[in-house]
Amino acid sequence: MLEAPLRDLLVSQISVIEEELVVLDAEKYIPRGIGTHSFIDILAKDRRGRWVLIELKRSNASSRQAIHEIYKYVEAVKRHFGARDDEIRTIIVSTEWKELLVPFSRFVCDTSISVLGVRISVSEPDKNITTETVQPLEVSSGRVLSPWHEISLYTSEDRLAKGIASYDASCKAKGLNDYIMVELKAADGFYEASVLSTAISLHRIQGGTGEVSEEEIAEMAGKMDRLDHMIYFVPQLQAAEDYLEMISTNSERYQEAKEFKDSMEGDELLCSLQEYALGASPEVDRDYFEIGYPAKFHNKLPDEGWTITKVHRRGAFARNTILTDETILGEIGGDAGTSGQRLKRTINLSDKAEFAQLLKDVDEALPNNPVWAAMVRAQLEEARIDFPEGSAETSIFAPSTGLMTIFFVATQEDAISYIPSYMILIRDKDEDCRGYFGELLGVDDTKQLPAVFTDILTKYYNKNLDLMLLTMNWGGYETRDIDILEDLGLIYGSFRCDCQGEERKFSRMRNGRWRSVDQIIPFGEFGKYLEKNKRLVRIIVNKISPRERGGIWVGGCSDRQLEEAIDPITVAKGNYHPAVPDDCDICSIPLAQESFFSDGRLKDSLAWANMCADCSVYHGAGIGWGTGQLYRQEKDGRWLMVGGSSDIENDETE
Repeated sequence: MLEAPLRDLLVSQISVIEEELVVLDAEKYIPRGIGTHSFIDILAKDRRGRWVLIELKRSNASSRQAIHEIYKYVEAVKRHFGARDDEIRTIIVSTEWKELLVPFSRFVCDTSISVLGVRISVSEPDKNITTETVQPLEVSSGRVLSPWHEISLYTSEDRLAKGIASYDASCKAKGLNDYIMVELKAADGFYEASVLSTAISLHRIQGGTGEVSEEEIAEMAGKMDRLDHMIYFVPQLQAAEDYLEMISTNSERYQEAKEFKDSMEGDELLCSLQEYALGASPEVDRDYFEIGYPAKFHNKLPDEGWTITKVHRRGAFARNTILTDETILGEIGGDAGTSGQRLKRTINLSDKAEFAQLLKDVDEALPNNPVWAAMVRAQLEEARIDFPEGSAETSIFAPSTGLMTIFFVATQEDAISYIPSYMILIRDKDEDCRGYFGELLGVDDTKQLPAVFTDILTKYYNKNLDLMLLTMNWGGYETRDIDILEDLGLIYGSFRCDCQGEERKFSRMRNGRWRSVDQIIPFGEFGKYLEKNKRLVRIIVNKISPRERGGIWVGGCSDRQLEEAIDPITVAKGNYHPAVPDDCDICSIPLAQESFFSDGRLKDSLAWANMCADCSVYHGAGIGWGTGQLYRQEKDGRWLMVGGSSDIENDETE
């Protein structure tokens, strides 16, 4: 059917596109004035009174012109009718979408106008029209590294070389052309640290309370391969349809992917499809496999000491000669915002495309921090108005590590690198003229109670510190970060510094407006919080520190381990502690919120202490007569001795 008859048929059945659409004109002519004839296939109004521009195409050949024409028609309608963007909608209708889908997806991404794609079919001989909504591609163009990575480990350089070759072969067979392979080598001593940490974890899981023995360490070393070579694999993010095409050669996996495709959407869908596609035959040759992500890439370098030996670039990444390895590594680590934690970018405020991309990347970098996301966007808009010819150098670091933020800041030598912050430096005529910066602030001057630590564990982690430490498996990322920090008495604040020569004027954002304040010292407000809440910081550090072994976190619930030390004979004696101390002598946490505490000797010392469950496990010499007595808090609030009594029938009285 030719386009004109198809248009007339669609006009007669316009409700198949959308209920309550009212056709105003077909082949509507909009007067010239912006260099276009502007004949709109169908002009309509919807139920809310908005202009609806319907552009009809019936073949791939003609559909390639549709997007260019839509741009012209939208501008013509805005000029002719004096309409705003929110008063205009566009609907692109076509019988074929193979050639149209990519430019349509780009148009949806770039425009602020409401856009809908519709595939139509006409039945014969009754000429009834059926419709199907077209979903734009998740990725339409440009460089978008996937935030889901692969880590393949190898026992030797020969095995590493075979791994690289197998990645190339696997990707070629699947039609995955654009990807990065970062080759890394382990630091000296990393293997030994991994063996020790794994041995400690197994020791704890099996209920051990003392130090791990040399025999256990040796046994673990005999079971663990030395994996000193790594390929860190990062592909270009694909559309869902592309991933399905890669999987299509395996009928069983393809059917599974099609089934869950209908029940998922967004990032969840793309992540699952990529996992299926990369795992399809031919598979990659590797000795060990881990899941990777931007935060983990950062951890591999400074924390675990891996060294980058080579960056292998394939496809578009190899052809793009102006793209440096430094930029690639930064984007793998999430500097483009895809990590949900980091963003680094310098733009000209007058460049609309750069500005729009930066705003989009800000949202990507701060998915769980709406406070800073709104502030940064507003500040960039403000800077563009005040300095239209200026530049903005933006750096965001929002690790979203919740409670671990305080632990890292209090224990790491480069503490400042763990503090959430952002900086937007505005330059105009080659001079610094304004700076925006964000940091953590105390909600007020109130000192936080020591019980806050246990309250947070109870509220978010079922009172189990090990559940919190599980977040370290994915870089410590905690989606509830903003809520946890607020419960700790911290908020994400924002400041501004205006520069005029040597003069500096400082402001703080309060209730959506700038209020003048005294000179701001970077991270000074957060430092005041830490100083004021020394006891809470001490509790956090003492609770978490024993579980860290060279960048690897060992688990094992302390309460469960102490339950192994409960002695039925001791319980039967019914002896209660006569005067339970208020706090743990080691970490100072209030004992009233604990299930167990011990009165025992410290490891490698003659000193004794009253210890909470964690300190009993990690700092105590054990439970037993002459070593330590274990007490359990009963429902009535009293503390019953449940372990460590002597064989004497009545060795302690209430």
